[in-house]
Amino acid sequence: MLSAELKRRKKLLLPLALISGIIVLLFFTNYNYSFTTSSHPVLSSSHKSNNAFPTLDQTSSTKARPNPGNLIANQKDKSQTGTYFTKFIHKDPQFDFTKITYTSTNKKFKTNNIKVDEETGDTTEVVNKPTVLIMSVIGNNEPYGSDRHFDGFMLTILSLVENQPDYEFSLGLLNNNEEEFIKIQNYFEKNLQKELSETLSSIFKSISLISAPFLDQNTGFSREQRHDDHVQRLRRRLIAKSRNFLLLNTLNLEQYVLSLDADMIRFHNPEKFIKTFIDSKKDIIVPRIQRLDMQDYDKNSWRGQRTKPTKEQLEKMDNNQWDQWDYVPRDVKDHMYHFQTYMDNKDNEYELHKEEYDYVVPLDSVGGAVLFAKSIVFKQGVIFPTSLIVGTTWDRQEGYDGIETEGVCYLAKPLGFSCWGMPNVVAHHSGG
Repeated sequence: MLSAELKRRKKLLLPLALISGIIVLLFFTNYNYSFTTSSHPVLSSSHKSNNAFPTLDQTSSTKARPNPGNLIANQKDKSQTGTYFTKFIHKDPQFDFTKITYTSTNKKFKTNNIKVDEETGDTTEVVNKPTVLIMSVIGNNEPYGSDRHFDGFMLTILSLVENQPDYEFSLGLLNNNEEEFIKIQNYFEKNLQKELSETLSSIFKSISLISAPFLDQNTGFSREQRHDDHVQRLRRRLIAKSRNFLLLNTLNLEQYVLSLDADMIRFHNPEKFIKTFIDSKKDIIVPRIQRLDMQDYDKNSWRGQRTKPTKEQLEKMDNNQWDQWDYVPRDVKDHMYHFQTYMDNKDNEYELHKEEYDYVVPLDSVGGAVLFAKSIVFKQGVIFPTSLIVGTTWDRQEGYDGIETEGVCYLAKPLGFSCWGMPNVVAHHSGG
């Protein structure tokens, strides 16, 4: 009787176990496929949605995910532009950091450079065209210039990258203002016509938006004070922190980096702007920046000698009396070269080289309004210094010169890199 009963139960349980196993297998297969295709750029082309930006949300915590909060644009409004990008959200609540990555679904980014070895199965990505990361730190108060908005800045960027089939671009943007950050998201998700969405997805392999409000905390100065001598050290430190954070969180395998201030409005010969930099094979390059009638606006690009602190000022540094520090390095007369020196035709330089678009001059320091560099410069340790690195000692918190972009060449030189300027390549700064 017991044997017959066990046989009967076995006949009932086996089919149930088989069905349960199939359900579990299908669940994990579907979960694994969904994660892989949505997060892997090569496979994500098969991920379809009615939204132009299918969304994933990753939070850096093993605990229950918090609400994405006010920094994430309303996801209920579906984009009508079609599926041109996949969207991945990374939130780090511990460090108050959000990164949104839009990855293009354009097929040219998926398979053109991928080679699979039939014998070993190894997958290799072959770089067959120069890759460029364009990045910009967008400030919190009229960052694009007066009476100008983000869409105007994007038109400036597009003037450089459109109709450039020989290059591959990525875009990285940082903004820490909650309202503006959402406006920037909405530009990419809601406000674009289908044609522009398609254009962006054919130009940019990826677009990264970053918000890190903690960078702006405890700055020690107000907007009204930002040009005062005694706060320049603090102001430049904030800019350097932001540039570094954006660079380190967006630079991947791109070979070149082009950093733009958000208040740049146009370029002379934009169609050959990037090509000229790359073809020069120089490590770090800046163009001449013009603002209205000012032919040389970014005075942080220079070559020559600068003043040094007095004995009394050095004593303040040794005693770390930074609350009393108001020293700002100045040019040493007749020992300093700026782009304005070129424009003034000193030693007949302008007349000799004005027709050479790619004419280059050596520099000791570079400005940051427009800055182009090989990414290997940064990947070997060069950053935007967050302190005055020239004149430091173990006893001093910092030195007296070389902060932010003005310290880039100082760090790059020992590594064998050099800085250059192109006075005939011109970028225009907002007049407001």
